[in-house]
Amino acid sequence: MPYGPWDEYFIHQLPRTLDHVSDTERSWSDRCYFNVHAPDGSLLITTGYGNNPNTQSAHGYFKLALADGRHWDLDVFRRSTTDRGALHAGPIRWTCVEPLERWKLEVGANPAGIEAELNYESRAPLWELLPITIRKRGRTIVDMTHIKQPARYSGWVKIDGERIPIDGFHGGRDRTFGIRVADQVDFWLWFEAGFADRAIEAWVWESADGTVQYVDGGITHEDGTLSERFVSFRHDITFDGSLKRPLSADVIFTDTGGHEYRVSAHSDHPHCGVYYGPGPARRQRTGPLSYYIWDSTSATGLEGIERSAVSLDQLMRFEMDGMTGHGIFELLVQGERYPRYPNWV
Repeated sequence: MPYGPWDEYFIHQLPRTLDHVSDTERSWSDRCYFNVHAPDGSLLITTGYGNNPNTQSAHGYFKLALADGRHWDLDVFRRSTTDRGALHAGPIRWTCVEPLERWKLEVGANPAGIEAELNYESRAPLWELLPITIRKRGRTIVDMTHIKQPARYSGWVKIDGERIPIDGFHGGRDRTFGIRVADQVDFWLWFEAGFADRAIEAWVWESADGTVQYVDGGITHEDGTLSERFVSFRHDITFDGSLKRPLSADVIFTDTGGHEYRVSAHSDHPHCGVYYGPGPARRQRTGPLSYYIWDSTSATGLEGIERSAVSLDQLMRFEMDGMTGHGIFELLVQGERYPRYPNWV
């Protein structure tokens, strides 16, 4: 690719134009992710966008789940070459208003009948995880940098003409860049628990036999302080019958000083979870937009979604040291699977 607009900025890290990245692996991506949830745990929104320089493509999504079982899943795609700094596809746009502090997330009018304008404002320092590198059978399947940061949101979302205000809702975001061959990853548990004045941000990766391949995280406080880094992340999950979605969990984090943080998680609204995967064949398509609308109270509909799911963000209520909060409990199981939790095998 030729010298492009972003090459005018003094941000090069390779002796090549910015369309070149550190590895030719197809999964090399530069992505963002956001979640926002209602204080009572009855609504969950996740949205994200990623550029894949080696395939010159971009993919974004917007997912909404309600406690009554209604779900909207939107995916957008476009070709991305020298315009990687423009985070948009179809009717969805992600805009960094102020680095490390504010973002705007927008969904314009579209056939799926959902629109949104969400304003992200950070409420504590970001947690910068240590670089993640994992090799499997002689191949590097993960080599990336990842940050997490809690936030407050304002704005609105409109569903089939019904406008829902988003006022002071909590949530968070992450940024990831590098290699991630997701279909070779056996298991991860990505964890974000937001309390009144702090948030737990953590991630554990394990192989199919339970060997811990990576763990990191900690607590970021609104007063600007950070906890010591986590070095252990133990988990025990109870699932909803034979379903992939969790109903409860007990988690213990241990930091570098040996202090233990015990957290319990509960799914008060089991339908407030969003699934990632290929989705059903009945997906509607129009131009760069692909979408489907479904109801998780339908056993048939839920079974089809769960069958194809490779990961799940479940909105859960968390309890720790007398504090109550809400946040994301994310499971991903692919690769050689994870026999300890047979719901995902």
